Amino acid sequence: MKTRSATIHLPDETNVSVKLNTSDAAKTVADLFEEKGYGLNMRCGGRGLCRGCQITCKDANDTRSLRACETPVEDLPDGPLNIEIPHSSWHDHTIYGVSCFDIRLEVPPAPKGAHGVALALDIGTTTLAGALWDLSTGQCLADDSIANPQRKYGDDVLSRISYSLDKPSGLKKLQRSLVDQGLTTLIRKLCRQANCPEDSIAQATAAGNPIMLHTLVGCSLEGLSKYPFRPEFLETREVQAMEIGLRPRLPITLLPGLGPFVGADVVAGALASGMLEAEAPMLLIDYGTNGEIILKHDGGYLATATAAGPAFEGGRLSCGASARAGVVSSIQRRNNHWSYELCAGSNGEAKGISGAAYIDFLALGLDTGLLNPFGRFAHGHPDVTEHGVDGDTERIVRFGDDIWISEPDVAELLQAKAALGAGVQALLEMAGLDASDLQTVFVAGGFGYHLNPAHAIRIGLLPPTPLERVDTIGNSALGGASLSLQADFTKEIETLCQNCQTIELNQVPSFANHYTDALLLEEIE
Repeated sequence: MKTRSATIHLPDETNVSVKLNTSDAAKTVADLFEEKGYGLNMRCGGRGLCRGCQITCKDANDTRSLRACETPVEDLPDGPLNIEIPHSSWHDHTIYGVSCFDIRLEVPPAPKGAHGVALALDIGTTTLAGALWDLSTGQCLADDSIANPQRKYGDDVLSRISYSLDKPSGLKKLQRSLVDQGLTTLIRKLCRQANCPEDSIAQATAAGNPIMLHTLVGCSLEGLSKYPFRPEFLETREVQAMEIGLRPRLPITLLPGLGPFVGADVVAGALASGMLEAEAPMLLIDYGTNGEIILKHDGGYLATATAAGPAFEGGRLSCGASARAGVVSSIQRRNNHWSYELCAGSNGEAKGISGAAYIDFLALGLDTGLLNPFGRFAHGHPDVTEHGVDGDTERIVRFGDDIWISEPDVAELLQAKAALGAGVQALLEMAGLDASDLQTVFVAGGFGYHLNPAHAIRIGLLPPTPLERVDTIGNSALGGASLSLQADFTKEIETLCQNCQTIELNQVPSFANHYTDALLLEEIE
């Protein structure tokens, strides 16, 4: 292979020139891009199972679409190249609304003598969120969030477990990506916002699911790869930032988890929601890639996790995107026409569709007859057109030149909905409760920031409870991590851990039936 040049056209309209050398010949295009600092959205971990690394390659004679994770550099055409990365393949680090949260628990006044700056972290599968707090006043100095850079190794926890075991130095790459590209970047952003030096941070508390906390400290994920699942740790753990490669010299307290896939994030969420002090029954659903559910009933707590996948955060969808400026936050249908609003009051052309907007589409499509209960588009409907993808044809509803929703998108969303809906139904069944018995349903996670609860109930994403019982509390994991910096909630958290039974849904006989039922948008009469 001869040395030649390539121009990479990034989604932000920046053009970058790179050299392709003989030593690069055996590398995949995706690996080369990562080395150059242009990581792609390889949501399946580079196993060729998705279109997250699809790029367009042009030379003087040809234009071809290819998957970067499967294409060796030596197979690229000879001569100068133009390589275009579409928005859907770009590993974007900008997220909107994920660091917002509400706390449903009275925050005690700062104890006398409290001082310094403290850091709360939510280490999520898809996003990293943080907040800086002045301990002397209880004031939040800054909050922000970025995409978890581990997404390039897989967009769900199962993909990352596989990556850690199957790839040379896989676990080390996951840890370094999280720490060096993720938390280091986030902490710098927070400190710039707060106008304080990084070394002013005196302590930190972190929440996250067990897979994220294991990769943070470099613990093996092998025990989480097969049943019976055996994590290396679930208990509260304290680590020194320097031990994991973070620059600030401070202790980091990792909050405890409840089970192999039910982590400290849902523990923190239960604390922030006020659930630990309130009367049962109540339910908290954390809508993340690793969807977690906790039910408080008269006998204690039941908790579980479901492999919801990244669809609620825009992953694996044709035009899906994490909520940020320029991304569709909500969809409406008025006078037989579709319209939408963009996040943060932005304007211009839409750059993608957020998970919450997809839920709007499902509910409105069902109400208007565009969608049937199986999630299929009605034949002959005037809103439906066809679109070519990888040589196949998909039926779509188009909202603009570069933005649409397809039938495969709907199928992906229904699978995510079914996983969570079946998990909720299984817990209610085990507790001997109906959805109507729930006093409060807490909607947690960045996904809920723009969610229309009425639309979520309409399609079965939320259990059928009166709308006034639905309480959207945002990133409750970050809220709970922040609370734990303000006061000592050790006893309350220990009580939760001791009185909570974690459920492996694959061991619940009725789960499969609940999942099948939940694949429908509504019951068929």
